Amino acid sequence: MNMLVADIGGTQSRFFMFSCEDREISIKKGIVLSSRSSSFDALLEEFCTKWPDGEKSLKDVALLVFAAAGPVRDGRVVMTNASFVVEAAPAEARFPGARCLVMNDFEAQAWACLTPVMREAELVLPGRLNTGTTFGEGLEALSGRRGDKAPVAVTGAGTGLGAAWLIPGRDGAAPFVLPSEAGHMAFPFESGEERAFASFLAERREGGPVTAEHVLSGPGLALLYEHLYGLARDPAAFTREADFASSSCCRLFARFYGRFCRMIALALLPQALALTGGVAGKTPALARHPEFAREFLRASGGRREFLEGLPVWLNVHPQAGLWGAARAGAFFSTRAGNDAR
Repeated sequence: MNMLVADIGGTQSRFFMFSCEDREISIKKGIVLSSRSSSFDALLEEFCTKWPDGEKSLKDVALLVFAAAGPVRDGRVVMTNASFVVEAAPAEARFPGARCLVMNDFEAQAWACLTPVMREAELVLPGRLNTGTTFGEGLEALSGRRGDKAPVAVTGAGTGLGAAWLIPGRDGAAPFVLPSEAGHMAFPFESGEERAFASFLAERREGGPVTAEHVLSGPGLALLYEHLYGLARDPAAFTREADFASSSCCRLFARFYGRFCRMIALALLPQALALTGGVAGKTPALARHPEFAREFLRASGGRREFLEGLPVWLNVHPQAGLWGAARAGAFFSTRAGNDAR
């Protein structure tokens, strides 16, 4: 079975073809487009026009999987950081006979925990695991083999900030994902240094609420730099500088990231936490900074003990969302086939 899988973010949209045989998925080829389209149908038109093998080669697609940045309501996503709505109807009109699955982009990132891309994940904080443990070895519980019923928390900053929980399969059942819009919670600032930045953000938002996404995202990193140094610059430029890892910008962003991850970890008491998204992926120093660990572990009593035992992984694979969406599509296809029988 051929699946057309798309990871549609606020900046870029990645369209890739996957094959699925007996639930085993493999990636084939794809293209990357800008998300600055007037509509989802226009984006699909651009994809069909630019697909390297021509539109006729897409006729054998049996399943469409779209992972988009925003909450899913009635099978559609009103994009958080783009100007269109992702829904099944325009896609099904272009691919008659193909089934369609629409999901939140961080649902896909959570499903990616069950794919080969996580073999490259870095253990940032080992918790109860031994240093050098691979992601697969640390998360065998997801298959139910170890009986750990705790979820895996997945969060990450990119154009926005996402979070989801991967719930292990129990008694032979398949795992599933609990999506969230946790990135839109109000962010807690504490010290005077932090409150000065909060005031800066509030002014830019013209008095609107400052959420975690406004802090922990690519645009948030750019605004933090501008607040500290009085200069508007692209994070792609200043994060490459040799002294960035020792800068106040890196220190504060790492602190904020550690705080949000602590909040996520204490929300559902997971067995592990996986960081993903373009910000940490392109600038791992933000998760490796000592301030991240210090803030993540800043708790007392039983909460501190829990956090100290929690493994934190960093996934820097650029196609994690695609692989996760494809994994979800494989489960969806199998379940749909069983229901039909």
